Amino acid sequence: MTAEQHSRLSEEEVLLAFSVEPTHDRKTLEQYLIEYPEHAKALVTCSIELMVDATRNDDAVVTSEDATDRAWQRFQTVVGQPDDVLVTNPFSTLNPTAFRSLAKKLDITNLLLIRLRDRAIVAATIPRRFVQRLATELGATAEAVMDYLQSPPAMVSGHSFRSTVKPAVTEQISFTKAIETSQLTPAQLDALKTLQD
Repeated sequence: MTAEQHSRLSEEEVLLAFSVEPTHDRKTLEQYLIEYPEHAKALVTCSIELMVDATRNDDAVVTSEDATDRAWQRFQTVVGQPDDVLVTNPFSTLNPTAFRSLAKKLDITNLLLIRLRDRAIVAATIPRRFVQRLATELGATAEAVMDYLQSPPAMVSGHSFRSTVKPAVTEQISFTKAIETSQLTPAQLDALKTLQD
């Protein structure tokens, strides 16, 4: 990436990218601090939170996070929806390892998959063929996945870093913008562009 592209990344995008790195060691942190000095304080805070999370018992955390995510999803889908409509989150059963594995199977970055999970992409701009691939990997129907993606964007509840900014629902972006700003390789970017309707 060029320096211009780095300067256009928001603090949230930098923290998301850092949090999905395979390792959060000193070398990775230093690399991000050099590349994004304007977000140094937030990066250090995020790094500390990730180190604390890494020392916890994974079994207890996964169970707790899964229960919390399911409850949060139920709340978000019920608020403002008619009583007989319940949209199921096809991502709710994925633990962090399965989530990363899904990104690899789809040949996309974790950041793009996070944006899909959080409904930060305008559903109408997502290619049908990509939705079908996603549904197949999730073991769901394309219709169920599209229903989920068309629901209002979620307020992210699983962040493990602290912020000085009040939580808010992320503004949705187009699929094209999402793939251009999700740190995809040129090959991944080309493959996704060929799926566009």
